[in-house]
Parts: sequence; C-alpha cells; structure tokens
Amino acid sequence: MSVLMNVSIVVYYLIFMASVFYSLKFQFGKESKDERGKGILNTSYAFTYPIIIFGWLIITLTDVYINPFSLDGYKIAMLILLTGTNIIHAIILSSLKKLS
Repeated sequence: MSVLMNVSIVVYYLIFMASVFYSLKFQFGKESKDERGKGILNTSYAFTYPIIIFGWLIITLTDVYINPFSLDGYKIAMLILLTGTNIIHAIILSSLKKLS
C-alpha cells in the first residue's frame, strides 16, 4: 500500500509540474498576446477561480461540522485544492485552444 501511495504522489506531482509548464508556456508565449489568446485565458480563469472559493468553503465546512482536520490534514487539503485547480486550469486552456 505504501508503494502505491508513493507512486501516486510522484505521478500527481509530475502532472502538476506539466500543467504549470503548459500554463506558463501559454501565458508568456506569443499566442496569448492576440485577442483569441486573451479570450482563452479569461475563460479559463473564469472557470478555475470559483473552484478555489468553493473548494475552500467545502474544506472549511468539513473541518467545522463533519470532522476536524489535523494541521497536516488541513495542509494536504489546501495543497490538493491549489494544485488541482492549476491542473484544471491547464486542461481548460488545452481544450479551449483546440476548440478555437
């Protein structure tokens, strides 16, 4: 079980790093300078920004009303929220880029 957990952590980290690279490449590349690229970025941000708000709300409500988190549990929940949002941002950028 421990080996599977370590492998999944490494795979998640690699996916996160790939999404950061893709997002930065799109953001600072020449493609984001035109109207189409700015529209893609704005649409992607419009989808991913509420995820942070609702995710934080769900984590807080879970902590208060269902099961209190330990400090390590809270850190892991926030880490997954923020990195997951960046992964979703990169996926939306990729799909919008292909659609338009």
